[in-house]
Amino acid sequence: MRLPLLIPVTFLVFITFGLASYKTFAVGSLFVLAMTYGILKGNEVRWKDRPLRIINEKPMLWIFSLSLILIALQILLIRRIPLIDPSAKHLLNPRLTGLTYFLGVPSSIYLFLRGKKYSLFYPVLVALYGYRTPVLVSFIAFGAAYFEEKRVKLKHLIVFSILILAGFLGIALIRGEALGAQLIRIQATTSVLDVIISRAPLHGFYHGALQWAGIRSYILGGYSPRYLVARFLYVKTGVSITPTLLGGMYLDFGVLSILEAYLLGLYYGVISRAKDSFSRVIYYTTLAYGVVGVETGILDLPVYIFFFIGFYLVLRGKYGIKVVKIAE
Repeated sequence: MRLPLLIPVTFLVFITFGLASYKTFAVGSLFVLAMTYGILKGNEVRWKDRPLRIINEKPMLWIFSLSLILIALQILLIRRIPLIDPSAKHLLNPRLTGLTYFLGVPSSIYLFLRGKKYSLFYPVLVALYGYRTPVLVSFIAFGAAYFEEKRVKLKHLIVFSILILAGFLGIALIRGEALGAQLIRIQATTSVLDVIISRAPLHGFYHGALQWAGIRSYILGGYSPRYLVARFLYVKTGVSITPTLLGGMYLDFGVLSILEAYLLGLYYGVISRAKDSFSRVIYYTTLAYGVVGVETGILDLPVYIFFFIGFYLVLRGKYGIKVVKIAE
């Protein structure tokens, strides 16, 4: 089983349950086929994993510890737990919150691969923020790593997937959300994609500005990508909307988003064969963000950085690009 195929399969299931329009389903199917073809072609690329060796277990432990400290510090500063009191989420510092994701996800995966059970403290503690994304990303990455590294059977992966689903629903129940609301959420997000597909020109609308906003807004401030989605939909100011994995790409490049899907699949197909620990961490991190990005899209600077490192590793392994060795 090739785990990267989870992304196109999950996307297809998502828009199906979301009751996508015929046009959206047709474009989404082409998107899925392009990504799937890219994954299969990536598995055929002649490639050698050239490890960066820029970090080892000790600094990763420090990074992991720092992420936990930052989470605890934020909770202490606001004196409320957003998981229990969702109204407290607006008190969290967005950049500090993003930093805990950026530091905690890869470091916990790295330590998990090294057999350190305390790495599981990260998803448990970050769940206090009350956001689903970091928790799902962590558990998906852990599950993928355990499945491939331990070479467990498919039935074990299914059991782990059920546990992830149970955790997802558990968070929803703690926050007082009805289970039926989750299906409504899927349908609402798919309806956003319906509007994007029906209104956006075939050559795109933002022409790269939307995905670029994911970088600019983190560094210089200004409109976020999901805010630009809301503006396209004529939604009132101050609202941000998730466009699905396809939505952001289609708003930028129209039908050329299919090419972007192919390149993304090609990346996953190549890096899934990595052997080095650090390369595997980047693979599992980007894989998890890809699965979660089926709903949220891949539109944030911390996630871009992981993909940038991953693409660099692929190009380095393919063409022998060298970097300065920082540490053994």
